[in-house]
Amino acid sequence: MRRSLADQDAGALFRLVRQYTGASQQAIGAATDLAQPHVSAIMAGRRSVTALRTWRRLADGLSMPSDARRLLGLAESDGGDIGADRGTGTSAHGMDELWSAPRTAQDIAEITLKDLMKRRDAFAVGGALIMGATLTEVLEHWLLPTLAGSGHGPSTIGESELGRIEAATVALRHWDDRWRLGIRRKAVIGQLSEVSELVEEAQPAPVQARLFTVMAELSKIVAAMSYDAGDHPTAQKYYTFSLRAIHQAGPEHRLYGVGVLADMARQMLDLHRPDDALDISRLALDSAHAHRAPERVLAMLRTREGWSYARMGRTEAYRRTVSQAEELLDGGGGGEVPDWARNFDHAELSGVVGARYRDLAGGQEDRAARRRFAEESARHIGRALRLRDPAKKRSRAFDLVGLGRTYLLLDEPEESVRVVRQAADMQRSLDSGRVRRRIHDWYTESAAFHRQPTVAEARDELSRTLLAQ
Repeated sequence: MRRSLADQDAGALFRLVRQYTGASQQAIGAATDLAQPHVSAIMAGRRSVTALRTWRRLADGLSMPSDARRLLGLAESDGGDIGADRGTGTSAHGMDELWSAPRTAQDIAEITLKDLMKRRDAFAVGGALIMGATLTEVLEHWLLPTLAGSGHGPSTIGESELGRIEAATVALRHWDDRWRLGIRRKAVIGQLSEVSELVEEAQPAPVQARLFTVMAELSKIVAAMSYDAGDHPTAQKYYTFSLRAIHQAGPEHRLYGVGVLADMARQMLDLHRPDDALDISRLALDSAHAHRAPERVLAMLRTREGWSYARMGRTEAYRRTVSQAEELLDGGGGGEVPDWARNFDHAELSGVVGARYRDLAGGQEDRAARRRFAEESARHIGRALRLRDPAKKRSRAFDLVGLGRTYLLLDEPEESVRVVRQAADMQRSLDSGRVRRRIHDWYTESAAFHRQPTVAEARDELSRTLLAQ
């Protein structure tokens, strides 16, 4: 990729994009404002790109980070990359500027406008996923105090309008899980764009704080939608915007940021990055303790920490943190539980613990140890299913798929098929990308039993329906 950029070879660039993202020529054209025949000619070497303005359009359309733009001789990106462009270097001044109120509002306004202008099948705005020390360095700034507010002047919106904006945000937060893509995602981004424009105007400090709270919630909703769709770079970008926005809302909202960090840790776990997840979980725990978070919040964070240990194969550390989480959840005290943590209950804890025992079982070479961990997994997931609210269909679908994968480890393929079919029935109404990916995990792991008629039939049905795309 670096060679194609240095040589200004647009054909090689497009071919690499297609190879590593699966994007069609139509999608590349939609992202870069080029007709599909023009894209085809460039990829075939019949046409070349020489004009500087065209290269700028390609860089913008493909969400190139600043280091890629520099190879083309272009100015650095101003779209809010969290690790690789203006103001995000190692200098304290640059990091302070990134987390300032004006910069946060400006970045959100720019990225939402860019997102709204994308066609449905074009590239997402996320760019590259940020991992390792680069990510941690940005997020650690969350622990620092908020800079002195700059709110001043008369409010440009009235109390009734501000109340309607907050009520609309609550409605979007509780939007049904199945509405996660397409025009509905655009509706949330559109609302976020409108609010970011209000924040860019001079507002009194109390009004500005309320608007930043709304921006944080809307950014988190978009992040969750992107995460569910499997668009991790875009999800990470909006999670970071949510954290930066709530940082401006005042210390009374700091626990909301802890919830955002918990979601970012879960995303890193989904991407098999347990080291990053552990760093983010500890950052969240530091903040939670500093602001006297209720015990249920601490239990959830300990579970994220334990999840990281399980992915690393650190069995004893996992058991220790799970025990801490159980004690905290049983305590039940410690103040009012925020909305985002209320779904973490004994059912959720059992489901997560059971899934992690399955992870540990899969890493055991000793057959007896493998079976012990798998049996523990089945016990916890079974308890989760008994405790789950029937209305929480997506959580139940996760439990059922996890139990199906555990039954494969226990050499019980027929039981595995039985519960995975239940999850597949739920998925048809949920249309959740995350559930679909977990069903695909079962499909991959069940290949070892493909000669078993029940498994073969289920695999064939899934390949023709839910996993056809």
